[in-house]
Amino acid sequence: MDLKVNYKVANNKSEAYQLALKEITPEYVAKFNIPCEISNDESRGIIEATGKGFTLSIQFTDHDAQVSLKLSLMLKPFKGKVLEKIQGKLERTV
Repeated sequence: MDLKVNYKVANNKSEAYQLALKEITPEYVAKFNIPCEISNDESRGIIEATGKGFTLSIQFTDHDAQVSLKLSLMLKPFKGKVLEKIQGKLERTV
């Protein structure tokens, strides 16, 4: 886990998952010119985005969203900046 974001808007895992799912869409990701595949598993409370050189996983628990970000060697220098953006978006959303 690279980042933990406590819920401010949502009251539970299910509500946070649904709020995030409405925000993390292919159209939203397309704004960053990053082709990726987004998958989700509601039963486990996980949203994953996978693209060339990265895998982003957000797991929703009872009290927070736990983010894991795996980057290729070429993208590793940007990890801090990417996590900062993800944290900001999640804090506003969940």
